[in-house]
Amino acid sequence: MFMLIATMAHAMADEVNRPIKSLVTMDQLVSTLEAAGSMRVTDLATEIDRPQSVVHDYLSTLSALGYVIQTDTGAYQLSFRYLEIGGAIRSQTALYDVAKPEITRLAQKSATALVTLSTEQRGQCVALAVIQGEQNISYDFTAGTRFDMHSSGVGKAMLAEYSSQRVEEIIDRHGLTARTEHTITDRDALCSELDHIAQREVAYDREEYRLGMATISSALTTATGTVLGGVSVTIPAHVLRDESVIESLKTKLLATTNVIELNIASE
Repeated sequence: MFMLIATMAHAMADEVNRPIKSLVTMDQLVSTLEAAGSMRVTDLATEIDRPQSVVHDYLSTLSALGYVIQTDTGAYQLSFRYLEIGGAIRSQTALYDVAKPEITRLAQKSATALVTLSTEQRGQCVALAVIQGEQNISYDFTAGTRFDMHSSGVGKAMLAEYSSQRVEEIIDRHGLTARTEHTITDRDALCSELDHIAQREVAYDREEYRLGMATISSALTTATGTVLGGVSVTIPAHVLRDESVIESLKTKLLATTNVIELNIASE
């Protein structure tokens, strides 16, 4: 968190000559948001005893950098990007709290797989939790990792649940960058793939994000269709050729996502 505070201190023009005070202000602001969950500018200003204009400037910069988001009520809260700097937002997130035990069990049942819980923010995926099976898979994923939706199984699983307008907005914003030679980079081809995913309930990443690796993923939704996130099972790509193993993993994955959705609904 200190790295974020230091960066933000230099970003604030009106306090650039007072770095120590800026550090203190940023620490107070982030710590207060972390403890409260969400707060309005006026309440934050009162809590940390700083002018509303100063607090608003800090929040505007934090928002531009993706560290805070403004809710529909006008309050501010720490974003999932805060995971990258060791924030405690995971434990404050219902999805993480409910899903973590279930994906841990899934990883235990799928010994050769790596299981990831992700959500979407600003048109990109954010990994909330990454659980290794008994046989560790070498993969550059940790909690807080951000990645494009079109090149990942879990991203495509979530996109398949979105409206066509939302999908187009995400493509327009982030493009369809190729991570490997297998990444879908054509808009029409991606939309066709999303139609297939919607019918079969799971999405496959066939070396589209990383060569030699594949994933089976499923979205997490509420009863009203709101997309909460998704769960992915990462395996060596050659495993996709074994239909019996894939069918078994698919069954375990869907059972896990069903339990998570039911548990969230009962919260």
